Amino acid sequence: MLKKFSIWVLRNLIILLVVTLIFSSITLDLPSLLKSIFADIYSYASPEAQKQAISKLTESCSAFDNSDAVSIQQICSNNSILEQMKNNCNDYRDLKRKGYVIENELEMEESCLQIESGDIEKECDEMKKSYLQSDLSRIGVLCKEYKNGKISDREFFYLTLSSPLGEDMKMPQINLLEKYNKIVDALNKNKILYFVMFLILGLLLFLIIRDFTLFYSEIISIILSIGLLIMLPYFGILLYDKFVGIDTSYFLGSMFGLADLFDFKAAISLILLLFLRTYNDFIVSVGVVFLIGGIAGKIYLFALKRHKALEAKTEKQKRTKKK
Repeated sequence: MLKKFSIWVLRNLIILLVVTLIFSSITLDLPSLLKSIFADIYSYASPEAQKQAISKLTESCSAFDNSDAVSIQQICSNNSILEQMKNNCNDYRDLKRKGYVIENELEMEESCLQIESGDIEKECDEMKKSYLQSDLSRIGVLCKEYKNGKISDREFFYLTLSSPLGEDMKMPQINLLEKYNKIVDALNKNKILYFVMFLILGLLLFLIIRDFTLFYSEIISIILSIGLLIMLPYFGILLYDKFVGIDTSYFLGSMFGLADLFDFKAAISLILLLFLRTYNDFIVSVGVVFLIGGIAGKIYLFALKRHKALEAKTEKQKRTKKK
């Protein structure tokens, strides 16, 4: 009983060690991850939800279409410009009271009314709130690129929403995740530790089993388990998408105030997409190799056992004939 338990513990420790080594190849760059998630939310939403989202974004682009809007952008990004405009309006009022003829008086009057009523300041506040206080100049460039056909609807969506995130955003400090990241980071800096630990665990496993055939069988089981552990969730998500369907329409609509009731299916879809983002080509390739290697090893063991059984049966028949 103790022997079986020891083998089970060592087997699972080896599996955990190898899987950790494989998944430690992922670098969690939060801005890039969020860009990918925004892209997935758009891609897996319904065509109608996509059209509504793009429509809302293109409406915002109208603020960058004319010179007045560009001036508002400059005003909002520079307080001294607004103060100068207020001073100009005060000068305009003084000159008007003194009876001077003002050039472009109607335009000046309209501009000053907007400034004195606080409309411009309100508009600046709204622009700052939009897109999580995003970089207005960057959004203006994206609007032009989209209208010129240089970027697709999907690119326009995720680049616009991710523009305020910047490139130096750090991972949130979550105790469990932070401890895990520290361990993985330490192991990544000393990858030789992985192989030393693997050799120690493998040696202990052999010393407990003390049989080459059974040890080989255990190694094959470990390889197959690693392949299944990596690939089963991946295949599961792909099957869910094929037969049930990943749908992020709710989240796409909620970004623009177009969604009402909470959609449980959309929440599951988002979780699955987040999990899917932990896979890259390297991890999928390694997972497939382990899976095929484990299956091939199991087939070989089955063939070997059958061959030995046939040999034993033949030998038994020969002995019977001699008697």
